[in-house]
Parts: sequence; C-alpha cells; structure tokens
Amino acid sequence: MLSLKPRVRGGFSDRTKKEPINTIIQKDALDERTRNKIINIFDVIIYNCDRRYITNEFYDYIYKTVFCVTQDEIPYNERQPIIDGIKNNWKYYDVLSFIEEVVIWCNKKFYEDLTETFNDLFKEECVGYRFIDNKITDIINNEEIKEIEEALDTKYSACNESINKALNLLYNREKPDYSNSVKESISAIESMCNIILGTKNATLGEALKKLEKNGFEIHSAMKNAFVSLYGYTSDKSGIRHNNGVDENTTFEEAKYMLVSCSAFLNYLIQIYEKK
Repeated sequence: MLSLKPRVRGGFSDRTKKEPINTIIQKDALDERTRNKIINIFDVIIYNCDRRYITNEFYDYIYKTVFCVTQDEIPYNERQPIIDGIKNNWKYYDVLSFIEEVVIWCNKKFYEDLTETFNDLFKEECVGYRFIDNKITDIINNEEIKEIEEALDTKYSACNESINKALNLLYNREKPDYSNSVKESISAIESMCNIILGTKNATLGEALKKLEKNGFEIHSAMKNAFVSLYGYTSDKSGIRHNNGVDENTTFEEAKYMLVSCSAFLNYLIQIYEKK
C-alpha cells in the first residue's frame, strides 16, 4: 500500500525542521521527490501528445532515437519502462539526458519551450543544473546564466554563433571539446572587436590596443584581465593553434572562459551601441 504524507517545501514540517526537505545541491544524484516531479511533468507531456494525436509518434522517437531499440522491442505499455527508469533505475545523468531529448522534441512539435518548466523544478528542488539554449549545464548562478543567454541573442550573428559553438562544445555529451570551446569563446570577442574596428582579422590582443586608440574607454582592470586571458590561451599549447586541439584544457577552464567572454562581449556591445 502506498504510504502518503505531506512533503511541502516551506510547509510546517519543513519550516520547523520536524522533517526538513533537502536543501543540499543535488549534483551527482536525484532524490525521490525530484524524480517524482519529473514524472509528473512527463505525464503532462504525454497528455498533450494525446490531445494532438501524436503519442505514437512521441514514443516512436523516444524508443528508436533516444533508447536506440528496434520496433519489435518497443513494449506494449510504452510509458511504464520510462517511469521505472526515472523513478528507480536510471542514474541522474540518464534522467537529465532523457529530459534534454524530450524538451528538444517538444520544442519542435509543440513550439512550446519547456526549459523554464524544468529550470523552475531544478531551482525548487536544489538540482545543480539549468537549461541554457536547450542544453542542461551545471551553470546555476543566475548572473552567469543571464550573461550567456544575452550573448547568445545579440544582433551580431558571428558573435552569437561563436558563443553557441562554445556552449555546445563544452556540454557535448558524447565528445566534449574543451579547448575548442575556449577558442570559440575568444572568437566571439574577436568578432565583436572586428565589428567595432571595421577590421576582419584582428586578434584579441591587437584589437584591445586598437579599441582604446579609437576612443573606446575600457576600464584598465577589465582590459588587463582580458589581455591576461588572451595570453593564457596563447600560451596553452594548441588553443590558438592547430585548430584548438589541446587535451590538457579542463572543463573548469572552458566553463570559466565561456562565462567570462559572454560577460565581456555584452559589455563591448553596450559601449559600442552607446557610441
């Protein structure tokens, strides 16, 4: 028999610490409460598929594309193995991979963005991940997310493209490429500098010097920080050479560069457009 009792975040038992609800960031696991909420969202998606008469199409995609099984291996009750997986059998990364694929499919079929729905769930349940541009990332600082999202949606397509590539290379599940992610982050800044200067191939080191000569006042601490970052990418073997191949570049370095370059790109755009 199912044993039920109220489990409300911020409710009486939580506030009084009689039975406090988890407030520790979930990074390498998902608790039962979180998994159950994911199942509830999944069932809403299935309900919407039923209303649109595309439930079979949805399960066909999930089983053949996401689970990579053959037609004869799809069970009669398509929902149950998925529920069992989310609730009991899948590791946290399996659940997050599944959510990504479902969101991508729903965005295409429903034209409905579910990323905020899951971001709200992740925030409420202290899950240490967020959606950015249809990719689940471990960037949970709201300011960092805001900077990257803003850098993905500028009027300068070359900059947007480089930031998007940097994000995808960083969080590619099958083959992450940290050094090329760093290279693309820097390329976004270089593209903006070339737009400002009316040049084509100025490197970041050259461009920062030319910007000030052309009347763009960049705070000395900020300029020096990016001169140092450029020096770091030049010194790291491969990032600025050989198509960005450097197996020693770490995830942490690439993530830092993505966030930092997104923020600096947004800053450059602001001072450029003010002029």
